[in-house]
Amino acid sequence: MKYFEDERNRDGVVAAFLAVATALALRFLVSKPSDFLHYAVLSDLTGIDFGDWPDIFYTGGGGDGEVFAVLAADPLGTGPSQLIPAVIYRFARVGFSWLAWTLSFGREGLVLPALFLVGLVSVATVGFLSGFWRQRLGAKSWLLVLNPALFIGFVGDTAEPLGILLLVLAFTGSGPLAAAALGITRPTYATALLGRWRSLSVAVASGVAVVILAVQLFDAPIFGTLDGAFSLPFIAYFSQPSIGGFAVLGAGVATLVAGLVRKDLAWLASGLIVLVLGEGVTANPINAVRAVGMLPVLWALTVPSRKATNPRHSD
Repeated sequence: MKYFEDERNRDGVVAAFLAVATALALRFLVSKPSDFLHYAVLSDLTGIDFGDWPDIFYTGGGGDGEVFAVLAADPLGTGPSQLIPAVIYRFARVGFSWLAWTLSFGREGLVLPALFLVGLVSVATVGFLSGFWRQRLGAKSWLLVLNPALFIGFVGDTAEPLGILLLVLAFTGSGPLAAAALGITRPTYATALLGRWRSLSVAVASGVAVVILAVQLFDAPIFGTLDGAFSLPFIAYFSQPSIGGFAVLGAGVATLVAGLVRKDLAWLASGLIVLVLGEGVTANPINAVRAVGMLPVLWALTVPSRKATNPRHSD
């Protein structure tokens, strides 16, 4: 086929295939029949009929995935979404659920395969782009697809795969839509856009808009919904020590130091966010890895204070 005569396309397809195969294998390994019981209980509590699907569709990530499923079944919070704890904090990432709701045609019984599809397509697309840009970026391009948050998010039906894809697209000149969607899907990832002021402003504006919408939809305070997400620097890593947590902390410190040396705002801010994560995140290292999924994108697509390495530079 003529398409595969271009080495970039071949590399992209191979990388996408490997990324999808890895994601499916991991999800298959962690899925278990008891996960269905979580959704059975959730169905009784909320009245949502999630349908009868194979076990692989019921890996809800121990709670967060179920929240996205509820929001996908009730996208405007008029029903069972009112039961979600810290709902404004959760609703700030509603972009993932809204896309799944769209793909499910508003049918709650199709929510789980829709979430699965959004995550899998996101993984495949990030994989393709990492291979496609290999010749231009060199070995750094593999950082995009070797991002642990990409696979952890897919395994648990959470927003990270879509957020990582949107961040990559916002970085590489795909217009304001990707940045706007990022702001309502994984808003903390937008710190990696510092210096790309147009994209950052669009992401912040959309994020603020969805929080304002949440305030109107839910009788809940804006503050007090961060659920231990942030604290003073370093403290949570030592009050909740773990090898995974210290690996995340090391990545944040390295990013912060590189930002200080090169005077790069995006690296500084992204590294700082890692340092101030709270016990609500670091108590589970998997959540800490999810929270810092913007770092490999930043490392792959930028060198601090230089523009030349971007596949396409915008702003």
